[in-house]
Amino acid sequence: MCGIVGYIGNKTIDKELVDGLKLLEYRGYDSAGVAVLKNDKIYTTKAEGNISCLEKILKNEENATVGIAHTRWATHGKPSINNAHPHISSDKEWAVVHNGIIENFGQLKNDLQHNNFTFSSETDTEVIAHLLQQLNCEDKINTVIKTCKMLEGSFALAIINKNIDGTIYLAKRKSPLYISLNNAETFVASDPICFAGKTQSYYSLNDDEFCEAKIGKLIFYNLNGETISKKPIEMTDFDIKIDKQNYAHFMLKEIQETPSILKRIVQTYKDNNAFDKINNQILKNINKIILVGCGTAYHAGLVGASFIEKFAKIEARCFVASEFRYNDPLIDDKTLAIFVSQSGETADTIMAHELAKQKGAITIALTNVLYSSLAKKVDFIFPICAGPEIAVASTKAYTAQISILNMFAKHLCNVRNNTNFNFIDSLSNLANTLKILDINCLEDISKELINEKTMFFIGRGLDYFTCEEASLKLKEITYINSQAYPAGELKHGFLALVENGTHVFVIATQKALLDKTLNGAHEASARGAKLVIATQFDIPKSQLKDIYKIISLQNFDEDLMPIASIGAFQMLSYLTSTKKGINPDQPRNLAKSVTVE
Repeated sequence: MCGIVGYIGNKTIDKELVDGLKLLEYRGYDSAGVAVLKNDKIYTTKAEGNISCLEKILKNEENATVGIAHTRWATHGKPSINNAHPHISSDKEWAVVHNGIIENFGQLKNDLQHNNFTFSSETDTEVIAHLLQQLNCEDKINTVIKTCKMLEGSFALAIINKNIDGTIYLAKRKSPLYISLNNAETFVASDPICFAGKTQSYYSLNDDEFCEAKIGKLIFYNLNGETISKKPIEMTDFDIKIDKQNYAHFMLKEIQETPSILKRIVQTYKDNNAFDKINNQILKNINKIILVGCGTAYHAGLVGASFIEKFAKIEARCFVASEFRYNDPLIDDKTLAIFVSQSGETADTIMAHELAKQKGAITIALTNVLYSSLAKKVDFIFPICAGPEIAVASTKAYTAQISILNMFAKHLCNVRNNTNFNFIDSLSNLANTLKILDINCLEDISKELINEKTMFFIGRGLDYFTCEEASLKLKEITYINSQAYPAGELKHGFLALVENGTHVFVIATQKALLDKTLNGAHEASARGAKLVIATQFDIPKSQLKDIYKIISLQNFDEDLMPIASIGAFQMLSYLTSTKKGINPDQPRNLAKSVTVE
């Protein structure tokens, strides 16, 4: 899940490359590097750490007109300058940057070492540079294709050769790669957001497609080396305001954008309802729904499955994508499969989709990125309309996902059960009245949490799923060992972990479950826990004595409360993270778009 950029043109090349990398830093920030071609020689600059570390040491090579660059999320080999991309062949003729994983790199490396190639890094990518040297022939695109035929796994590659000026060679399999050009420049990137404001259209490489990119000219090839034609994609769907504006961090900006995102969803689905693109007879014929996602997207799927069973009265289950692939799930042509992925590039989710399609399922992508690999593969797309989300920890995208799943569950009920839920107006009311919780009411709690090592979240029903997501947010950006459990499970094990002073957060937004949820909370309080209750209800005075603090939530229909309640914990996580001196946009060891298995 690294980021790749490439540039051919007459502007200051290092600046162009770094500007592109900054837009892709959400994909990884363990190290960064550039390679530029000048006077028949490849010059590389690398730095451990984020892109600002690289920017400080760049020389801005004059007269260089072609270059490639990379921001890394480490898979093979620790973050270091040696392991940073670009990687160079032994004869210094080739430079390559790579996003993906080469699964057979161990055997390839062993073979290359037997042929006297030496390695300076621990990465899987370096084998590609040496293979290019070993297989080198006069036709350089053919060299690239022959090399890629030897690779197993996933890759997006941008390659330059010191003897061929003004050209970048590109290859793609299971990792995204895009190319764009105007009359004077050519751009390459892992995400078309890098092209916004520069060009009007772009090209997307499909698996096992290749490109010879020059100024004003792109030649595309298939795996057989035959030229192919491709149609450009217009840039009209892009929100190009990718900056923090006056906010300290992207995460804070994105939390604050939630109400406007909900309004965008309402308007989008009112004007062009994506649900209506599925024939009603298809929805009437299905007998099961599965939802698949990873991390935050999985939690959204858990909420969505609950919505579907509650409203549409049809069996719905949610799976972690990496587990789904290996569990031989029971799927047939009457199964509707919804794949939840903010980026649409999550490797495990894409592979889960392939399995579902093989079994005959009807498939839907619930995604923020309509040009993504997942969006291209599914039968139907539900856009989540969140706009670019740069912070690694998802906030507004999660809220958008569960909002759309709530609407879809009610739409499904209308189709199958002849009901008349006005789900758009219901969400519209929430969107127009939702307020992001005042930071001041969370400040004191966040000050206490900065020294915590362990904490817990408990809830029942929909609230338990919100607990899972709230706990994940704290783990991701504060590094506190936070765990979520159903409120009724305390006495079945984890109560043994509760010590005097342990913070236990209780989410209680479902009226019928309020008393039972509070009963579980009191069990923790009796063992010394500090209870923090998040609810829209007035707590009976008889139960207040055990409660340490209350987070007061706005009151909405109970099925919409997961949309309303999560914001408090997104904000609490943010405040705690910044008080600990952590950059919440770039938590350690994580990246936004997980494009490798």
